[in-house]
Amino acid sequence: MNPSSMDRLVPTQRKPLEPGQVLVTGDVADDKLIDTRDLDARAGEPLDVDYATRRIREVHRVRGVPLHEVLSELEPRWDRRHKMGRLNVVIVAISEDGFQVVLSLAEIDPEFGASGALLATRYNDETLRRPTLVLPGDGRASRYVRHLCRLRLVTVPPQDEPQSKSDMSSTNR
Repeated sequence: MNPSSMDRLVPTQRKPLEPGQVLVTGDVADDKLIDTRDLDARAGEPLDVDYATRRIREVHRVRGVPLHEVLSELEPRWDRRHKMGRLNVVIVAISEDGFQVVLSLAEIDPEFGASGALLATRYNDETLRRPTLVLPGDGRASRYVRHLCRLRLVTVPPQDEPQSKSDMSSTNR
């Protein structure tokens, strides 16, 4: 192999994220960096979210941008052979410390689940260094992702063959 063909086999190294940046990757035409300050500049009105912890019920005031709005600005690369390809897309939200949560794109889409997922840039009037993924409809904060640093969109490919009724009945036992 000549050196130029070798260069194409080696993936481009990413420079580390700056504080305040969130990287969106996966099944999108181009990766995108989102800056928390830019999100904060377009944040909506404050919203009170309440949830239960193991010990108490908490109420917090958050302000941010709907996750669906942010993702709708990207050019997706999902399977266009299927009428509703976006229904097969999941979002992996990852924090600085590796905590991750998986949501479906349909879950946050106003036409389907309309969960109201929010990239909060302020929490109890405190400006955050990185956004927190907030799910206002959840009864617990277990799916909240603090110090969000990456969103990865993944298309779940359809099965090659639909399951037969006998296959489905055997899995329900």
